[in-house]
Amino acid sequence: MTPVRVLGLGSPFGDDRAGWIAVESLLQSDGFRALPDGLASAEICDPIGSNLLDAMRGADLAILIDAAQSGAAPGTVRRLDAQQIEDGSEPYSSHGFGLSATLDLGRALNDLPRDVIVFLIEIPAAAKFGAADGLSAPVAGAISGLVATVLTEIVDSHGVF
Repeated sequence: MTPVRVLGLGSPFGDDRAGWIAVESLLQSDGFRALPDGLASAEICDPIGSNLLDAMRGADLAILIDAAQSGAAPGTVRRLDAQQIEDGSEPYSSHGFGLSATLDLGRALNDLPRDVIVFLIEIPAAAKFGAADGLSAPVAGAISGLVATVLTEIVDSHGVF
């Protein structure tokens, strides 16, 4: 059992890769490598659905990172808890129904970690999703700050250091 699981959501296309890139950056960070062995794991989770529930199973805390289009400025990072996604009180991920329905199903089955935090990186309204499209400048610029925030969540949740 890993107490904290960080999962990058999205697809291999353009700005929708933001969650994947954030997880790759987290794994390469000195801060993540300095965490005590077994405290946290990070991986790309695709597609959303039963794979996400399986990936979160057994964790105390799941941190999900995904792209979003809610009308906020591109590069804006928002922190939500699972309840805000499930009840529709907040605009959410570009996967919309998939993430909401998955979390709702997990809660109904009593199969969610104690805590689920969702970080959403706002992507431009006109984002391109071709296989060759890289991250837009505002999204790419948000990654390092998001990685630092995720590390803080992990440390604060388990009183590390």
